[in-house]
Amino acid sequence: MGANHEVLQVVSGWLAVELVLKCIFAGLWQIMQIAVKRLWKGHRRKSSKNSAPVELSVDSSIGTHCYIKIMGVKYHYVETGPKSGQLVLILGDAPDAGHLWCPNWCNVVRRLAESGYHVITLDLRGTGGSEGGCRNDLSPPRAVEELSTLVKALGVSERRPAVIIGFGIGGMLTWYLVHCYSKLISKFAVIGAPHPNLYWQYPPTAFCQKALHFIQWPCLPEKWLAEGELQENEEGRWTSSRACDWTGALNYIRGAAWWQIKPSSRAFPPALLVGSRGEAAQLVSSAQHCACSTLRLVENPTPEDPDLPAVMLEFLVGESSLRQDQATGQYVGLVFNHLKDLMYSVLGVSFSRNDKRMIDFIS
Repeated sequence: MGANHEVLQVVSGWLAVELVLKCIFAGLWQIMQIAVKRLWKGHRRKSSKNSAPVELSVDSSIGTHCYIKIMGVKYHYVETGPKSGQLVLILGDAPDAGHLWCPNWCNVVRRLAESGYHVITLDLRGTGGSEGGCRNDLSPPRAVEELSTLVKALGVSERRPAVIIGFGIGGMLTWYLVHCYSKLISKFAVIGAPHPNLYWQYPPTAFCQKALHFIQWPCLPEKWLAEGELQENEEGRWTSSRACDWTGALNYIRGAAWWQIKPSSRAFPPALLVGSRGEAAQLVSSAQHCACSTLRLVENPTPEDPDLPAVMLEFLVGESSLRQDQATGQYVGLVFNHLKDLMYSVLGVSFSRNDKRMIDFIS
């Protein structure tokens, strides 16, 4: 139903050979750097606590925890708002989707629910309560098929399209989903994720900016990311992440490296593209793959950014536009009344009562 998998193209030919060689040599260079760092500073293995593979810390007051099995895979999501409303599917970043439950973003979810939207906040595979998978299981064709099957199971159709919101890796998957199933989507928002065809110029998420080629190696990236070896400083964002969380995140990234969108394909639903103030060039390049797009710059394109709720609600609900229209109307009314009073005071002697009634009627 509305599927267009022909837009997905495998990277092949000399380009694939070049990427393989770069991944090999860049990986070897990364290994040498980390080995030297460990020899110089000494290496102490970080002890990992025996924690459950699934940790659900979402406040139940925000929504209802639900599970659904799609194509043999169990997904966890949090449901908020009336089921009769238009579906809003939120795809978080990986490996840590906990940022979606900060007070800042929870207010957005509640506001959408109050506006009648049926909000589904989904855990990507390998994060939260959703099952993980190997590299092939999380490749773009498979991921898109699972996500499209999920939204259809939740009542989405061409007559009842959904709204998709994606952060980071979730934003990357949003791009693939929109290109393949545009008729199932009324509008979409991508926060902090460039178009997949810009994968090697602009990495799809922050943690792989310094090691994009090395991530294609098996096993070692998961291990070293969990130990904090690939972060820029000792207070990096991902220090406390669990090793099991990285498998899903990295397999999404690994699969996307070898799948591009057909250059002639365009994302037809209205799009909101949000990036940091230093990513203007990336947003403009991504917008070229859209038929209709709105670009917004914020300080930090994550759910925790204080300016993001206003940007999102303006795009989805139109709150800011409504307030602006009301303020403009009030301002014009005040100006017109002031001019009318001025006319009365200056030329009032020449107006009859009927003339004044006509002016009042027009105003």
